Amino acid sequence: MITVADEIARRLSEHGISQVFGYPGETSLSLYAAFQRHDGLSHVVARCPRGAAYAAEAHARITGRAAVCDAPGGIGSPYCTPALLEAYNSGTPLVLLTSGPSKSVPRPWATGQVEHSRLFESIAKRVHVIREQKGALGAIDAALAEAERPRKGPVVVEVAPDVLEAQAEPAVLNEPVALDDSTESADRGVAARRTEQAGIAANAIKRASSVALIAGGGCHSFGATEALREFVSRFRIPVFTTLNGKGALSEVGDEVPRVVGSKGDSPANAYISGCDVVLYVGSKMGDKSTNQYSWPSPDQFLVRIDNDPRVEGSSSERGCVLREDLGSGLRLLSDQLGDWSYSGGTPSAADGSWSRSGTASIVETINALKTGRDVCVGEASVASGWFGALLRLEPPQRLITPRGTGSLGYALPAAVGAAVARPDSAVWTLVGDGGLAMSTGELETIARLGLNLKITILDNGRLNLIDQHAIHHHGAAAVSRDFIGIDWSMICGAIGLPVMRSDSPERDVAEIAEFFAGNGPAVLVLNTSVDEISPDMAIAIRKEA
Repeated sequence: MITVADEIARRLSEHGISQVFGYPGETSLSLYAAFQRHDGLSHVVARCPRGAAYAAEAHARITGRAAVCDAPGGIGSPYCTPALLEAYNSGTPLVLLTSGPSKSVPRPWATGQVEHSRLFESIAKRVHVIREQKGALGAIDAALAEAERPRKGPVVVEVAPDVLEAQAEPAVLNEPVALDDSTESADRGVAARRTEQAGIAANAIKRASSVALIAGGGCHSFGATEALREFVSRFRIPVFTTLNGKGALSEVGDEVPRVVGSKGDSPANAYISGCDVVLYVGSKMGDKSTNQYSWPSPDQFLVRIDNDPRVEGSSSERGCVLREDLGSGLRLLSDQLGDWSYSGGTPSAADGSWSRSGTASIVETINALKTGRDVCVGEASVASGWFGALLRLEPPQRLITPRGTGSLGYALPAAVGAAVARPDSAVWTLVGDGGLAMSTGELETIARLGLNLKITILDNGRLNLIDQHAIHHHGAAAVSRDFIGIDWSMICGAIGLPVMRSDSPERDVAEIAEFFAGNGPAVLVLNTSVDEISPDMAIAIRKEA
């Protein structure tokens, strides 16, 4: 018998989906049976639904295409909330396929029963609820399309278990479902308006004595990196990136585009603060990428290129928005700038005031060892700060961090997704012991799949960035001062992962390079001091002092 779940598996494959991540439950097992019967789909079973959803979110970032994860409804689906929020805030195309109540007609207090439309309404672009076969495949078609439409983001599809298990009726299943067009821009495609805004932007840039271009993660998401490189090469405007924008431009050589904002460095932030014009390309301009909304200041003119139809415009005196596909927006602005080239102020080459040993040395070692299409994954907190300031990428190398939410517990499952997306490459993962404690189960996933992950655990036994905020901003004692140390070497070894411990990466650089040289997983446990100052910690402490 061909079931509805079989038809869903086939339809996913027809859309080019070859990889699904998930965590099973009784109500979703019909999907697992269908995936096993379908040769075109591979499935990674994570150790928890949150890990599966984070892995899918990272897979989507690397491939640039919608990714799919599954979880049993009610029992497993709420665990996917952090990943859906990350995808919503970061503009990542993600589809969560989840089972609904045990019967298509809900009964009172069924185990795991939940109203997904209410649970996820603020963090998903749309929730499709399927309680009958009619239009089930149409909902799959719509969900994948909606996830990839600007602004990209997560879509949830709930299918009742008895529908999944039923014998498929193709004529009924294929009834189309209308796409959600509620976020379409009313003025998109109006040529005169587009040219007018580009002209305003070009005139402001030409008149300015200092300009900064800040490239965001959208340059990766929407395939605008080549257009960005051409624009920067032509006009020579000082260029920076947000944390998720790293890797859009080469960071190897004399003119390295530095990261700005809370995960960047102080000299770069100082230059942005003094600019007349700030040009953001593909950035949602959240708190981290604007240095806690310091930019634009009342004295700065903001030029923004973004294809998110929800982005609000600015008054002509304060700025303008080119509501365009990023590549098209850059080319339109290029046409208006003509043969002009930048000759204004330039940023300082000085570095910020962070610790120069310990973790800094590990990042330099990663810079020396990574090659080709390698991916780097940074946990939230100080791992992102170290990678933001010191990691040097050469496209198509990528960095992935949870900047949509700043949530701990992201790095390990995201590294799984990245490794599956690029099986020919190494994935260099920097994770603190706080984040690792929230995702320890995925160490088994890494060992089971034999993924080529090179993991460095920053182990100081504390939530140190949180502690520093508590001490310097609130006048409180360190909130994690009573934590009991965890023997991560023993845990990783028990799972079957190769482990090395170091308290001096400067001394052990040769041994570390040899340890990471082979193919397959390897875990370095780095003993770090609570007195170590990361780049983002230096910014936070200076701001709060």
